[in-house]
Amino acid sequence: MTTETSSLSGSSSWTTRRRRPVAGRTTLFGRFFGPVLLGTSGMLVAGEHFYRHQELTSAAWLVEHLLGLRTLLLAGPSAPVLYAGTEAGLHRGIALTAGCSTAMLTAPFALLTGLLLLFSTRRPVRLLLAFAVAAAMLVATNLGRLTLIVAMQHHHGQAGFDWAHVLLGSVLMMAAALAAFLVYLRIIARRPGRDGEEREQ
Repeated sequence: MTTETSSLSGSSSWTTRRRRPVAGRTTLFGRFFGPVLLGTSGMLVAGEHFYRHQELTSAAWLVEHLLGLRTLLLAGPSAPVLYAGTEAGLHRGIALTAGCSTAMLTAPFALLTGLLLLFSTRRPVRLLLAFAVAAAMLVATNLGRLTLIVAMQHHHGQAGFDWAHVLLGSVLMMAAALAAFLVYLRIIARRPGRDGEEREQ
């Protein structure tokens, strides 16, 4: 009698540890958001000019509210241009080219996340969180970099622009891209279903 009870308990315990109650939902969730992220990746590449204009619009807002400068944003044929200055006049503008935008940095994260949502067993919520955090880190860093470039150019002219753009800005964005990638990996590192399995044991 005792032996049968022990055997039944062991089997039940093993079944509980192996059970994944959210597996069906995870697959459906991933099938929905996977194409959305893949489409987002394509839109970032195809619509990068529009994205750059929106990015520089946000930078203009920061320049006005943080630095107290007047701004003028022009939508150029190849790149949007931001002018900033005082009531006395506007300084030389800065153009946001494709190489200085976060569109091409964010697109690979969206592509990778979309593929993982469709073909991996990672939890979709964790994957979406990882993408959102990585994208936010890249966008926030670049907006800070653009604001720094405008400030340095306003106070130190061409020398300030060169230091902020070529040296400080480049190092800052490389560090941000690396940090975003490491944080992305860190968030998705845990195996899917692990939290649920531990709670049920």
